[in-house]
Amino acid sequence: MAKHRLINLLLLVAILMVSSLASASEFSNYISLTYIASRYDPYIQYRVSHGDKPDWITTSLMIYNYSGVLYVIKTYNDTVIGFNLSNENKGYVISHVKIELSNVTVMTVLPSGVRPPIFWKETDVLSAKTEKSHDPDFKDWTWYVFKLRKVTITGSYLIREFDMQVVKDGKAYGHTMLFDNPLHPLENGSTFSRYPFRTVIGRVTVDNKNSKKWKNITYYPPLKTVVTEEYSFNLTQPFGKGYPIEIVQMATLIYTFDASDGKLVFTPNGGPDLWAVGILSASFSDEYGLYQVEVKHDDSYAVGLVLKSFKMGVKKSGTVSFHKPDVKTAYVFYGSLVILLTTVGLTEVKKRRR
Repeated sequence: MAKHRLINLLLLVAILMVSSLASASEFSNYISLTYIASRYDPYIQYRVSHGDKPDWITTSLMIYNYSGVLYVIKTYNDTVIGFNLSNENKGYVISHVKIELSNVTVMTVLPSGVRPPIFWKETDVLSAKTEKSHDPDFKDWTWYVFKLRKVTITGSYLIREFDMQVVKDGKAYGHTMLFDNPLHPLENGSTFSRYPFRTVIGRVTVDNKNSKKWKNITYYPPLKTVVTEEYSFNLTQPFGKGYPIEIVQMATLIYTFDASDGKLVFTPNGGPDLWAVGILSASFSDEYGLYQVEVKHDDSYAVGLVLKSFKMGVKKSGTVSFHKPDVKTAYVFYGSLVILLTTVGLTEVKKRRR
């Protein structure tokens, strides 16, 4: 009887250890994540040799809502997006976003009498021009086109800890795209986004064998990919009868996570975390990865917006702790406890056999 009780105790401790380690690896231990879609000249040359124009080849294409005006942003050099995370009171994590773009074209179309508000530095303007709309339904509208050295967009939002919802100004946009909580994972049928449109997870796959690469970085399995069911939406300039900026039909959202701790590894699209800071639509193309896949025919490379670096650590004083143990500390403590109890158990069993 004592032997069975001891075995049950050992199993309980092992379960507690696994649960604590999973908790320790959740997103609250991350301080920052940085993603990139990089320019790669050999890929551009490859595309041009096949008839594409350089203006068609971008690392990112985004629709940005600034002060109620929709802008089309095309980035030709690197696109870098950083998320700095810190704890917030009442069960929230605050995410500060910094989007850095270089070699950029910014465009918008507006009716007569409306001037475009500026979110870039005048010193970064390389050229600016206007052109009358050729759409017969919008004859009095004008296109504004700015070529810029660089653009920086910043913003912040909250991630609600218990359900991983992105929240801004009291509105829930949907599940964060930065993390898939291993303890409460995204599954088929799970609601992913809520605003400005609703999407549901339609397919989940886990690859336990193959890794993905990006330059000198390797993302090891297990890698989990979630794909939403198809959705459609329209983005129109909110003036008059509304100029159609983007019409999307039967699109999906795709995210690939590190299934061991849940962090996002790469994605070709945006999501709630970017919608909350005004990036209403986004597509990303890492040209280095695309070159390996399309030209070298090596499917082991990550493409889209790719995880470049991340930082983990103990939160600074003055922030609210989530009271989750450090990963290494958890391993040492629970590992030592299991070894100790196992040793005691084996000793007890040997005594009884005598």
